[in-house]
Parts: sequence; C-alpha cells; structure tokens
Amino acid sequence: MTFQQLRNFCMMSEYESLTKASEALFITQPALSMALKNIEAEVGATLFDRRGKNIYLNQNGREFYKFASRTLAEWDAIIERLSMTIQNEKILRVCYSSDYISDYVLPDFSMRNPDISITMNDVKEELIYNFLCNEIYDVALSGLRCDNGSSKIVTSSTFFRNQLFVSVPINNKLSKQSSISLKELDGQKFIRLSKQGEFTEAVNAQAKKEGVSMAVMQKVNYEVIKALQDNYDFLYFITSLQAVFDYIPMNRKLVPVEGEMFKKNMYISYIKKNEAKVERLISWTQERLSKYNEILR
Repeated sequence: MTFQQLRNFCMMSEYESLTKASEALFITQPALSMALKNIEAEVGATLFDRRGKNIYLNQNGREFYKFASRTLAEWDAIIERLSMTIQNEKILRVCYSSDYISDYVLPDFSMRNPDISITMNDVKEELIYNFLCNEIYDVALSGLRCDNGSSKIVTSSTFFRNQLFVSVPINNKLSKQSSISLKELDGQKFIRLSKQGEFTEAVNAQAKKEGVSMAVMQKVNYEVIKALQDNYDFLYFITSLQAVFDYIPMNRKLVPVEGEMFKKNMYISYIKKNEAKVERLISWTQERLSKYNEILR
C-alpha cells in the first residue's frame, strides 16, 4: 500500500464524503471510489458504512484510521527532518575577523555561487577555534591559524597574504619606488578612512613612534575615496585584499608599505569532517585570490 493511498483514506475518513474528499484531493470522484475499493481489497475488510452520499468509518475503519494517521504523521515528520538537514547542508555558516571578508570576499563568492546560502558573523579571533570545534560555524576566514599544525579536529591553510599599500598618483615621485617606508609619508596629503581597517592600529602606532605626521585632509568612507581617486592628488591606504575586488585607476600605482607589521597571512579554517561542505569556498578562494598574491607581492 502506498502513502498516497493512506492519505486518500484519511481524507475520506475526515470528510465522510467521497465528493468533498475528491475535491480536496483534486481527483475525480470515480477515481477516489476506485481507490477506496483497492484499499479495502488490500486490507481484506470493509472500512466504511455507506448511508446515502455519506460514508462513515466502521469498527475496522476506525482501527485502520489510527494506523494510517499515525503512519502519515511519522512519515511527514521524518521527511521534514531530512529536508531540514539537506537545507542546513546547503547553508554555509561563516565567521570572520576582518571587515574586508564581509565587504569583499563573501559577497563576491555568494554572487558567483548563488546556489549556496551564507550566514556570516564578525567574531573575535580568540573565539574562532572553539566556535569551529562546537560546530557553531562551518568555516572561519581570519588572521588566526587555528590548527597550529597539531589539531586533530580543525585544519587551517593560508588563503591570502594581505599587505598594506599606498595608492599613489603616478605624478607623485613616490610612485617610482618599489616600496615606501612610513617615514617617507611624513607631510604627504592623505585621505584616511573613518572606519578602522586591518592595519590601522599598526599604522597609528608606528607613525607615533617615528614621529610621522601625515596631512590627513579628511576621514571619509571608502566609496568617497573611490569617487575622488581619478581626479585628485592625494594618497590613501589600501590593502591587497581590497585591491583584488576594487578598481584601481590607470593614473595610480599601488606601492607596498615597508615593515612586517604591514603584512598579514589570512587563513581559512574548518572542521576536518566538514571539508566536503566547504570545498567550494576553498576552491574559489584559491582560484580567485591566489594569483593576486603574485601580482601584488
């Protein structure tokens, strides 16, 4: 007996009318009458008493109704649970500790992989390992290497070497250099971001230590900088991760800032058993980002 036959029987039992049940099931009354005949033949007993146009469960029918309704309820429950499991498998739960991940990396990945749903949250790096081990998140993109080469649960690999650059107009003498020390930025006209960036604290601390005073014209958001960079003579900081996803005008050159504090490995970390689930993100980051490491290095 099929689940559809059980569903037909329950519908007839609840409506106590072949006409109303057939309308609810979107089938013809003769087809439903035949279905009932087949059900009773398979059960080997009459399940309804007929009184005019109405039908009523007899003793056999009431017993069979208990079985049919319980079976359908269990069936619907397991289907719903399995469906939710499949849906969860299609949701990639990502945590990160850099604004550039949420501003650039994940939106670009989502646009190119529309069949994968993403939830993402900004978290403190020191919490990431526990979040992954407890399966609160599937994958982490951050400056923290979670496995330290010894974890049996979590694995990490470098997906990008982020570095601080200065965007310099080509008519500025600094554009001829292969790198720029922070000291050389003393007195230069700068536009700085109002939002704290990946290397903001390192820049501020080193500038204070070396007595560097950058003539900060204004602190604005990055969209303003992008709108002005074609036609105005000013410098601004940009990371290699930003540069991958943003347009850099032909009249500008990106020059790396000297110092190891202005370079940072970014890692992709995940639970080893979830590798298949995050495989698409891993492959995408390697393809999308790795080639820029060579170009911008």
